[in-house]
Amino acid sequence: MIVKFDHIHFYSGDIEKMAAYFRDVFGATETSRDERSIRLDVKGSPILIMVLDPKTEQFETGKNRRGLDHIGFLVQDIESTLEEMKRKGVRISTELKVMPGRKIAFVDGPEGIRIELLERS
Repeated sequence: MIVKFDHIHFYSGDIEKMAAYFRDVFGATETSRDERSIRLDVKGSPILIMVLDPKTEQFETGKNRRGLDHIGFLVQDIESTLEEMKRKGVRISTELKVMPGRKIAFVDGPEGIRIELLERS
C-alpha cells in the first residue's frame, strides 16, 4: 500500500549545479547534505540528488539507466510562471498546451531532465 509520495531521486555529474538549478528556478530549500548527496524541498516535495560514483564517474552498478521521464510541478498562473522562467534562461521544450481542465508546458532541466508545469482549473 502506498502511503504518500516520498522523493524524486536524481543521479548527477555535478550535484551543486543541479541543486542550484532547483533553488534558482523553483525556490527549493536545502534540507541536508553529505559528501555524496544533497536533499532539497520544493513546496513540500522532496528531491534527492546523488553524485555519480566518484571512482568511475559512472552510475552505480545496477542503477545505470535513466528511468525518469519527467517530474511535475503544480503551478498557479502558468503563463506568468513561463515568462519568469524564460527571463531566467530556462528553455521551454514544449510550449503551453490548453486542454479541458488543465494547461501544461514542459521545460528543460539540467542533464536532460524534462519538467512538466501543470495548472489545473
